Amino acid sequence: MSTPSTSARVGRRQLQAIADQLDTIDRQLLGLLVAHRYATTRQLARIISLTGRYASDRSALRQTSRRLSRHRQLGLTDHLERRIGGAKSGSTSHVWRLREPGHRLTSPDATVRKRTSEPSYAFLAHTLAITEARLIIEQAAHHAGGRLTLLATEPECWRTWHGPAGTKRWLKPDLEAITTTAHGDQDHWLLEIDLGTENPARLLAKCHDYQTHLNTGTEQATHGYYPQVVWLLNNPDRATRLTQQITNQATFTPGLFKITASPEELTRLIQNGP
Repeated sequence: MSTPSTSARVGRRQLQAIADQLDTIDRQLLGLLVAHRYATTRQLARIISLTGRYASDRSALRQTSRRLSRHRQLGLTDHLERRIGGAKSGSTSHVWRLREPGHRLTSPDATVRKRTSEPSYAFLAHTLAITEARLIIEQAAHHAGGRLTLLATEPECWRTWHGPAGTKRWLKPDLEAITTTAHGDQDHWLLEIDLGTENPARLLAKCHDYQTHLNTGTEQATHGYYPQVVWLLNNPDRATRLTQQITNQATFTPGLFKITASPEELTRLIQNGP
């Protein structure tokens, strides 16, 4: 069949014909873009490679790049004009997103049109950092013989409750994950990611939001426990400062927060448990 151009409207019958061409890996790739909104070719390839479908990371990257290019030709996806790592990195540096037909195919019952405009640099950097955190968590669990059991992104991972005056309060983690160990034990994580753009006072205020939410008992009533809150910062000095600020707060529940300042530290935390 003919493939639609990136600007052509894809009708319902044409979309169904496209859907009939997709296999499990195709749908997994589209599902990752539903969950994370933006992801690089390398991120998508590394996540898919954890399924064991490819003989090597190089093969996963090559095949993923081909599939994404095909999805683009079908009108389901597109990549941003900007690249991660520069033009010399080739197609592996593309940042991918779903186009409107891709959203319709993956979420046929959705009524809200997704944004397709170029994101700001700050928004894109933060979103890609969330995608990278998911990759780190899933890799860590996989390499320790476990698996990623649940993953939720914004806004599905957000919590809400009512304050004393009846006002609606929100807790907005960047990412929620449940990992299962090789022995069947489950660890529940709520992640906050800082790229050095927020005022340090804002980070501490977010910690107070978590403590307030814990004090309501709503999470414990549902799960029987409160998830481990993890901060992933990209600056060791900011991590040290936040750790000290948390230590100085006598009202914080001990152990509520774990502070990590590198992918390696997050990996160790996931593998060793809270």
